[in-house]
Amino acid sequence: MLASLEFKTMLFMAGLMALALSLLLLAIHSRAKVVGGLKQWVIANFCIGTAIIFFIQQDISIPTRALVGGLFMVSGLGLYFISIRIFEGHPLSLKNTQKLFVALIFSNIVITLFSDNEYISVVLNTALCVVLCFASAIYLLHYSRYKRSPEHRFTGGFFAIFAGLTIYRLYILSTDASQPVVRLTEWTQNEVTFLACIVSVLAINFGFILMVNEKLSELLVHTAGHDWLTGVMNRRNLEQVAEIVTLKSVKSKQLQAMLLMDLDRFKQINDTYGHLFGDTVIQVFADLAKSNMREIDLLGRYGGEEFCIVMPNTTEQEAVLLAERIRAKFELMPIPFNDTEVNCTVSIGVCDSDKGGSDFKSMFSAADQALYAAKKAGRNTVILFSTLEL
Repeated sequence: MLASLEFKTMLFMAGLMALALSLLLLAIHSRAKVVGGLKQWVIANFCIGTAIIFFIQQDISIPTRALVGGLFMVSGLGLYFISIRIFEGHPLSLKNTQKLFVALIFSNIVITLFSDNEYISVVLNTALCVVLCFASAIYLLHYSRYKRSPEHRFTGGFFAIFAGLTIYRLYILSTDASQPVVRLTEWTQNEVTFLACIVSVLAINFGFILMVNEKLSELLVHTAGHDWLTGVMNRRNLEQVAEIVTLKSVKSKQLQAMLLMDLDRFKQINDTYGHLFGDTVIQVFADLAKSNMREIDLLGRYGGEEFCIVMPNTTEQEAVLLAERIRAKFELMPIPFNDTEVNCTVSIGVCDSDKGGSDFKSMFSAADQALYAAKKAGRNTVILFSTLEL
């Protein structure tokens, strides 16, 4: 029987495991709020746990426990899908989320209260579960940018398994349309398939925790190699990546260029307007540089107010076009400060591997000399290393 002591014990242990996993996710969320979707996932576990409780209650009529339990199950699976979207950085809008839940709850209420045919009610409810499981599986295995990771394949695979088991149970229901729920509870393999569904839910939770761990590891690596204020590469990471790019350029006999940029009179800006405004100036400039360079170019914050761009397959004359564009746009870009606006400028030194040297350090030294000349020439200008008289 579905509610046998041994079976209830297994479900109770599964519930404890799901609770432990939920508490772990809440603990992770309290310390890593940058990872989204964790709270929604915990609520989903609560809904699915409530559904399981309804399924095994003997003092409630079989149709009621199946249909009300189905309402919580569908809500939980819907929250799983929403959690995954938030986790992946593609959340549904609040309006679309509300529409989804209103549609799910309304359809369940209609199915439960207004259907005289128990068979249709149970089938439609189960079909909703299948659709939501497949939606989560397809998103993880096909649309996610991490779709090739083992963690995503594991979680998406168990969503598909859960959907498959639900379809199989749905097939058993179809063998007796007059009393489908009774037919299911008397089915000899009911406990096995039901327990397999619960194991799938636990596996999905375990897989989601692996996905969270993967993302936290990625964020840790990103944080170690990127500037906390601007999000661009820090000096160490830029040098390491640029060395690799430089070696590839040398092997392919292609030129590469470098821009070394320094914000003018930055100490004076900090002293006059404060360090918070100075941080804003740095962020604005970094965003401007990122929006104007190519995807293959490398941007890093080399010092306090100093930035460096490495441009593969680029000559000095081509690089100066980007330098002038950044300089001119930054000069004309007003930065709000209280009730007024402040304009800042930047000086830029430019060189390429033909004139400055084939390795990163030589190019940086050449660009630094050009930058020094730009500062000496009155700032807010671009100087090419090839024009210097050495």
